[in-house]
Amino acid sequence: MKLNNFYLEQLSLEKEIESWIGLLIDHARFMRNGFNTTEEQYFLKANNFSENFVALSQRGVTNIYRDRRFFYRLQEEVNDFIDFKSQIARGIENCQIISILPAALIDHIMKEAIFFSGILARIKDEPRPTWGDLGLPDRRVAATAPQALINELDRELEVITWEELLFWLEINYEHANVLSLYFRPEQEVLRRQTMQWGTRIQRLYDQVLRAYQGQMGNPERFIETSKEIISEWTEFLRNLYRQVANCTIPGGQMNIWPRVIDHMIREAVYFMQVLTILNRLYRV
Repeated sequence: MKLNNFYLEQLSLEKEIESWIGLLIDHARFMRNGFNTTEEQYFLKANNFSENFVALSQRGVTNIYRDRRFFYRLQEEVNDFIDFKSQIARGIENCQIISILPAALIDHIMKEAIFFSGILARIKDEPRPTWGDLGLPDRRVAATAPQALINELDRELEVITWEELLFWLEINYEHANVLSLYFRPEQEVLRRQTMQWGTRIQRLYDQVLRAYQGQMGNPERFIETSKEIISEWTEFLRNLYRQVANCTIPGGQMNIWPRVIDHMIREAVYFMQVLTILNRLYRV
């Protein structure tokens, strides 16, 4: 069953902010639930971020331009959360903090939070992160354009396209690589399929990267291919989510929370929404 085009409609600015806050709530809870029981201070700190983002989400985003207090409170919370993630990643890497989540996964969700911080900065025309901050292969200032503003940034269209392709393809193949670690022995077929998805998406990422670094034309030619592969990857995730949530997966359960798979699905859909916008703009 393919994704309904309804889900690929461009998000309003308010809906996009709400969507990102929801992703950060997940990040905080994943981190909270991953700490060893001896790491109470970090557990409580992550839980506090979760509660703060929930409170922000419950306020509702009525008008991002007029509600300055909400906007600056959100920016402050996002930036503090990025600093916390950086601290935790270093602590895990140096064996100073015990968590079932690897440092590489904390770095992964930190990049996503930095991307969102760039979106907030773009809205207010403030200094944005660099590609290096996002883990991308350049030092240029990131575009980090929210969906609602992409069609107004025609002079930046090519750069935005490269950025979205490189950032989200990497995010998705990292999702596959992480997911492959959490299958039980009786789920070996699903583990191999997930690894194959990671390889397939990474192969496309490598093609886009070579084209960008070799300055080989504009990135338009990668949009349809990316949308097709991410659509298929999303369907794989949706089927896996149903199996895990309904306990129909071999063994009855998987060594990961179903919410993690749902989180990956939402980010893949977000990427496809962006690809749909870009595809339409290149055809104008």
